[in-house]
This record gives sequence, structure tokens and C-alpha cells, in this order.
Amino acid sequence: MAFEEDFATFFDTDEFAVDATLNGVEVRLIFDRAYQFGDVGGAGMASTQPVATIATSAVPSSVEGKALVVQGSQPGFPIALSFTVAAHEPDGTGVSQLFLEKA
Repeated sequence: MAFEEDFATFFDTDEFAVDATLNGVEVRLIFDRAYQFGDVGGAGMASTQPVATIATSAVPSSVEGKALVVQGSQPGFPIALSFTVAAHEPDGTGVSQLFLEKA
């Protein structure tokens, strides 16, 4: 019998998760815009890398290029944020990271 993890606790909107729409389908995910520092020239370059952590089962096939809209339901997210999925990286445990670009 295969082991199946219940990710409902991880993607609870009372904790860290937010509601979003991925390619027109409602999903819950953990959204992050972590600070990134690139080694560009002598001074470097600062940016953010928006990433969505989501249950792999909620990710449609061929997700690259699809729209992702993160709802503004937490402090710091007063409005919906629109992105395009640039890359999908499943980790093999049932969780995936979607690397995003501003739409």
C-alpha cells in the first residue's frame, strides 16, 4: 500500500497558506518573495524571487506559462498579485515549488 500524505495542515489559511487561482482553478499555497542577491559586477544586484509552494497533486500538467493569481488575504498582500509560472520543481515528496515571474 502506498503512503499518501495529507497536506491540509500545511496549506491551512489560518497559518501560512493563502488562496490563489492557478490556471483558473482555486488552490491553496504558501507564497514567498524571498530576498535574492546576485553577484553582478562589483556591487551586485538585489531582487526578490517569488515562489509558490503547493501540493504537487494541485499542479496541472504543463504548468509553465500558466497564470497564477495570489489573493491579498494576509498583511503585506493588500491586493491580488498576478504572476506567470516560469518553472515547476516537484521535490518527490508530494510538494512542489512554482517559480514565478511578474505578469
